[in-house]
Amino acid sequence: MQLGNVLVFGGTGMLAEATGWVANHATHTIAFGRDPHKLARLAKNYRIETKNLDYTDMDALRENVINAYKEHKAIHMVVAWIHRTSPQAVFVIKDTLNQLQPHQQWTLLLIKGSSSRLSDIKETQEESLPNCTIKEVRLGFKIEAQGSRWLTHGEISDGVIQAIRGNDKETIVGTLEPWHKRP
Repeated sequence: MQLGNVLVFGGTGMLAEATGWVANHATHTIAFGRDPHKLARLAKNYRIETKNLDYTDMDALRENVINAYKEHKAIHMVVAWIHRTSPQAVFVIKDTLNQLQPHQQWTLLLIKGSSSRLSDIKETQEESLPNCTIKEVRLGFKIEAQGSRWLTHGEISDGVIQAIRGNDKETIVGTLEPWHKRP
């Protein structure tokens, strides 16, 4: 599987394993993150370019997407686990890439989870673009005999990889219901 040029936002912590998998299957991968130590660990372990970025800064976010496009001439996939602290970030990424490459087909993989509100996880990305396939990964929890638990980093990464490899618009990792049974 060849993914082309990929941008990853929020992939340095729980998604580090999935980010590494992406790097091994992409022409070029750039991982953006706020923690320089996690970025350095990714760069040490995988063939990946890393950039320090606070994605709550919309101007810096837009500039970094533009620079990645200018350097690589096309972005084929964006993997984004962007929390509610930056509600406009996904729009800025989509809008910027739509302006830069209106005829280039690309995929946006959105990871949603680790939220206290089920509505945030279940909310779908409404605005679609003719050249963008949107896939959503919804992270839940596991119910076991002794109770419930949050997903492990490995389970989260495996679910993201499954979503990248598959054709489904929605992938649920674990379970979302009954929500009141979450840990």
